[in-house]
Amino acid sequence: MDGVTVLRHLPFNLHLFRLPALLLLSLTVTQAAAQQNEEQEQEEAADKAPESYEYAAPSYRIERSKLKITEPVSWEQLQRDDLSHYLKPATVTPLLAGPEDFITLIKNELTSNSKGVAILLPDWQQGATTPNSLNYLRKTLPDQGWTTIAVQPYEKPPQYPSIALKPSEQEEENNTSLEQYRQKLTAMMTAVMEKAKTYPGMFLVIVQGSHAALLTDLYQQEKVPLPNALVVLSSYMLTATENEAYAKTLAQTELPVLDLSLKRDHPLAVTNARLRLAYADKEMKASYRQRILNNFATGDYPEQSLLREINSWLRYEGW
Repeated sequence: MDGVTVLRHLPFNLHLFRLPALLLLSLTVTQAAAQQNEEQEQEEAADKAPESYEYAAPSYRIERSKLKITEPVSWEQLQRDDLSHYLKPATVTPLLAGPEDFITLIKNELTSNSKGVAILLPDWQQGATTPNSLNYLRKTLPDQGWTTIAVQPYEKPPQYPSIALKPSEQEEENNTSLEQYRQKLTAMMTAVMEKAKTYPGMFLVIVQGSHAALLTDLYQQEKVPLPNALVVLSSYMLTATENEAYAKTLAQTELPVLDLSLKRDHPLAVTNARLRLAYADKEMKASYRQRILNNFATGDYPEQSLLREINSWLRYEGW
């Protein structure tokens, strides 16, 4: 029975409303039919979905299994690759330190009077050509009679400084990490000194950052052949205990030392420069000079001032 037949059997007083009721009933029937069609389409799609999934899933899993995720290249390897790629092959000289090799950049002196060899060691996480100060010296010193050997350093120990909760655990972990790194640094600098001895003249080591503290300790323990003079640039360690030990060692070493830092420098470099000067005065170290250079950009050495300080100090020392 459709909507019109139902309306014909209604009482007389309801016939006045049969037209709106007819429209409402027709709308209801239409909506019910549309909903039924939508449900039917969803059921058909659900019936087809497993077939398409069965077809696509195996192919997807096979392609995913073919993916090979390579490990990221280490910072040290990137530096080595850049130096080998962008510099002349005659400049890049690999040296062997125990079971590992490392890269040095050698530039021969360009004068008739050879003064010696200047060994340039940047801070860790720096490249052999990255620090503006050392790279400037690498290019300039050969014109003044120095053969320069710029060393590409190893990476900083991954677990240094320690993030342990207890101070005793921090100190133990730091000592372990630094001791392992000192062994690698000992082999590296011993190989560099052996290479330097093939050239005439004196040996000057110019070292930056934390390497200055580590290398001074190796010199004091006589684990590495001693140079004739040592220049340290913005040197510091990352903990107060290590900085104090470094200041004491530097004051007690017999090496002539030029200690340079900047007006605008790393906060630890500025603070510990005063500490090193105090210990040098306490030990009455005669062959020690400290200078603080004026600069505009933080950590950026003024090239002419840097070269002038080194040359004047060497002349004072008699070289």
